[in-house]
Amino acid sequence: MEHKEIVKYYEKDDFRVIWKPAKCIHSEVCVKTLPEVYLPDEKPWIRPEAASIQDLKNQINRCPSGALTYDTKAPDKEIGHLPEATEIQVLPGGPLLVKGKIKLRAADGTIEDAEGNTALCRCGGSGNKPFCDGSHKTLNFE
Repeated sequence: MEHKEIVKYYEKDDFRVIWKPAKCIHSEVCVKTLPEVYLPDEKPWIRPEAASIQDLKNQINRCPSGALTYDTKAPDKEIGHLPEATEIQVLPGGPLLVKGKIKLRAADGTIEDAEGNTALCRCGGSGNKPFCDGSHKTLNFE
C-alpha cells in the first residue's frame, strides 16, 4: 500500500481547493456541477476563481471519492464537511463509499489514515487497490 500521495492546491482568496488525484474515481461530479471551474483538458484544470466560495464548498462536499476537499486560511480553520459518524454506502455498480475518519490496515500491516470521502474498490479491477480508480465502469461491474 506504499505510495507517494500527490496533492495539488488551488487557491481563491483565503479558500483552498485540495485535489488528491490518486483518490479520484472520475465520476465527473465536479465537471458536471461546475464546468466553469473544472476544465479537465486544460492546465491548471481547476480554476476556483470562476465560482463563488459557497458554490465550491457545495460541489466539493458532493465529491464521492474525497479526491477534492478544501480548507481555509481563516482563523476558525474549516475543513470540508465530515459526517459525525463514519458512514459506508454501497454504490450500485461501483465502489464502497466511506464517509468519515477511517484507519485502513493493509494485508502487510501498514496503516493509512483517511478522512472525508474514500472510495474503496469492490470490483477487483482497480490499479490503485484498495482504492477505487473507476475501473468498474469498463468492467460492467454489478
